[in-house]
Amino acid sequence: MEDFWIPRNLDATPLLFIWEADIAFVYVSWVVIGGILEMLTVGLIFSVIVGRAYARLKEEGGPGLILKFLYWYTPSEFWLSRNLPSNVREYCG
Repeated sequence: MEDFWIPRNLDATPLLFIWEADIAFVYVSWVVIGGILEMLTVGLIFSVIVGRAYARLKEEGGPGLILKFLYWYTPSEFWLSRNLPSNVREYCG
Protein backbone atom coordinates (compact mmCIF):
# COMPACT_ATOMS: atom_id res chain seq x y z
CA MET A 1 0.00 0.00 0.00
CA GLU A 2 2.83 2.43 0.69
CA ASP A 3 4.91 2.11 -2.47
CA PHE A 4 4.62 5.74 -3.58
CA TRP A 5 6.66 8.90 -3.10
CA ILE A 6 5.20 12.28 -2.16
CA PRO A 7 7.36 15.34 -2.98
CA ARG A 8 7.99 17.91 -0.26
CA ASN A 9 6.38 20.65 -2.32
CA LEU A 10 4.41 20.94 -5.53
CA ASP A 11 7.25 22.57 -7.45
CA ALA A 12 9.72 19.75 -6.78
CA THR A 13 11.83 18.99 -9.85
CA PRO A 14 12.40 15.45 -11.12
CA LEU A 15 15.37 13.77 -9.47
CA LEU A 16 17.99 11.38 -10.79
CA PHE A 17 19.12 9.58 -7.64
CA ILE A 18 19.77 12.58 -5.35
CA TRP A 19 20.45 15.24 -8.01
CA GLU A 20 18.04 17.28 -10.10
CA ALA A 21 17.60 15.56 -13.45
CA ASP A 22 18.53 18.47 -15.73
CA ILE A 23 21.70 19.33 -13.81
CA ALA A 24 22.72 15.65 -13.72
CA PHE A 25 22.14 15.49 -17.49
CA VAL A 26 24.55 18.43 -18.01
CA TYR A 27 27.27 16.70 -15.95
CA VAL A 28 26.80 13.30 -17.60
CA SER A 29 26.65 14.68 -21.13
CA TRP A 30 30.00 16.48 -20.77
CA VAL A 31 31.63 13.37 -19.30
CA VAL A 32 30.27 11.29 -22.20
CA ILE A 33 31.48 13.82 -24.77
CA GLY A 34 34.93 13.76 -23.15
CA GLY A 35 34.91 9.95 -23.22
CA ILE A 36 33.91 9.83 -26.89
CA LEU A 37 36.71 12.24 -27.79
CA GLU A 38 39.13 10.18 -25.66
CA MET A 39 39.76 13.17 -23.36
CA LEU A 40 38.05 12.03 -20.19
CA THR A 41 39.94 14.45 -17.95
CA VAL A 42 38.91 17.42 -20.08
CA GLY A 43 35.34 16.11 -20.06
CA LEU A 44 35.36 15.89 -16.26
CA ILE A 45 36.74 19.41 -15.91
CA PHE A 46 34.21 20.82 -18.39
CA SER A 47 31.37 18.94 -16.68
CA VAL A 48 32.20 20.54 -13.33
CA ILE A 49 32.57 24.04 -14.81
CA VAL A 50 29.50 23.94 -17.04
CA GLY A 51 27.38 22.06 -14.48
CA ARG A 52 28.07 24.57 -11.72
CA ALA A 53 27.48 27.51 -14.06
CA TYR A 54 24.18 26.01 -15.23
CA ALA A 55 23.08 25.35 -11.64
CA ARG A 56 23.91 28.92 -10.63
CA LEU A 57 22.04 30.39 -13.60
CA LYS A 58 19.07 28.16 -12.91
CA GLU A 59 18.88 29.20 -9.25
CA GLU A 60 19.18 32.91 -10.02
CA GLY A 61 16.97 33.17 -13.04
CA GLY A 62 13.83 31.20 -12.55
CA PRO A 63 11.51 30.35 -15.45
CA GLY A 64 12.07 32.16 -18.74
CA LEU A 65 15.73 32.99 -18.10
CA ILE A 66 16.82 32.52 -21.71
CA LEU A 67 14.07 34.82 -22.98
CA LYS A 68 15.14 37.45 -20.45
CA PHE A 69 18.74 37.22 -21.67
CA LEU A 70 17.65 37.49 -25.29
CA TYR A 71 15.49 40.52 -24.54
CA TRP A 72 18.14 42.47 -22.66
CA TYR A 73 21.30 41.51 -24.54
CA THR A 74 20.30 41.24 -28.20
CA PRO A 75 19.17 44.02 -30.54
CA SER A 76 15.40 44.24 -30.30
CA GLU A 77 14.91 45.45 -33.88
CA PHE A 78 15.65 42.00 -35.29
CA TRP A 79 13.19 39.78 -33.48
CA LEU A 80 11.23 41.83 -30.92
CA SER A 81 8.82 44.68 -31.37
CA ARG A 82 10.16 47.98 -32.69
CA ASN A 83 7.75 49.73 -30.32
CA LEU A 84 9.33 48.19 -27.20
CA PRO A 85 13.12 48.44 -27.59
CA SER A 86 15.21 46.65 -24.99
CA ASN A 87 17.45 49.65 -24.31
CA VAL A 88 14.53 51.59 -22.75
CA ARG A 89 14.70 50.64 -19.08
CA GLU A 90 11.66 52.51 -17.80
CA TYR A 91 8.35 53.64 -19.29
CA CYS A 92 6.37 56.52 -17.84
CA GLY A 93 2.65 56.97 -18.28
